[in-house]
Amino acid sequence: MRLKQLLTAMFLTCLGLLQTNAQIAPFLNEEQFRASVNLVDDFIARFNGEKEKPGTDKQDKDYETNRILYLFNGKMFKSFEDSLFLEAKNFAASVAKDGIKLSYRDTTWVAKAECCGKLKGKEIGFTLYLTVEKRKGEMYKWVITKASGDAFKLKPARKATKAMLMPDDHETNFMSLNRITTERDDYITYYANKKFVVDETSVFFSLVYSGLLNIEYVADLQFVFLQVPMYKFTIKHFERETNNAGWLIDSFKKISNKEKEEYLNYIYR
Repeated sequence: MRLKQLLTAMFLTCLGLLQTNAQIAPFLNEEQFRASVNLVDDFIARFNGEKEKPGTDKQDKDYETNRILYLFNGKMFKSFEDSLFLEAKNFAASVAKDGIKLSYRDTTWVAKAECCGKLKGKEIGFTLYLTVEKRKGEMYKWVITKASGDAFKLKPARKATKAMLMPDDHETNFMSLNRITTERDDYITYYANKKFVVDETSVFFSLVYSGLLNIEYVADLQFVFLQVPMYKFTIKHFERETNNAGWLIDSFKKISNKEKEEYLNYIYR
C-alpha cells in the first residue's frame, strides 16, 4: 500500500498537483530545469516520444499514456477523480493508441500572438496568427497569416447616415473625393459598396507599411494544434520552480473535422 501511495504522490508531483518547496531543496533546480519543457521543439519531441521526461519508467504499462499526461499543466486538475483529468487521460490514451506525431512542417498548427503596439502613437492591442510556410528544399519559415483587432476593422467613430457620394457627382468630375478623404478619414468605409468586407490582415500590413503602426512586444503567446483526431489543444509557457513547467498543454477540447476546417479557413482565408 505504501508503494502505491508513493507512486501516486510522485505522479501528482510531476503534474504539479503537489507543490515542491525550492527553498527547502535548492539542489533540485538542475532537476527542475531538465524536467521543464523549455522549448516548443522540446514539447514536440516529448509528445512524439523522441525525448523523455527525466525519471519516467518505460517499463510502466501506462508509460505511453503518462508520457502525454506529463505534458499537461497540472494546475488544471484538482485530483485523479477530476472529470477534466479523466478527459485528459482519454486524450492521452487516444494519442498513444493511434501513435499521433506532431511535426514542425504541418499546416495544422498555429501560433497565436497577442501583441501590444502603437498606432499613431496610441497604444493598442491586437492578435496575429502565424503559420509555418515552406521555402525550398527542407527549409521553412514563420509567416503572418492573419491579423485581427478593432483597429483593423475600420469602424467609423459614429453613424453618419448622410455620408455618401451624390448621384450626380459624376457631373462634377467627382470633386467630392477630395472632401471625403480630407474631412473625416474614419468615414471612408461609408463610401464602399454594400458588399465590401474589410480585410483586417491587409489593413494591418498597410498600417505597418505606411509607418503608422509599430509592434512593441508580444504580451501572450500560445500555439494551437489540430493534429490529434477529434481534438484541438493549445500550449502556453509556464514559468515556475516545479517539475511541471515550461511549454505545457493548457487547454483541450473535442471538435469535429468540420470545426477544424472552419478554424483553418478562418486563419488561411
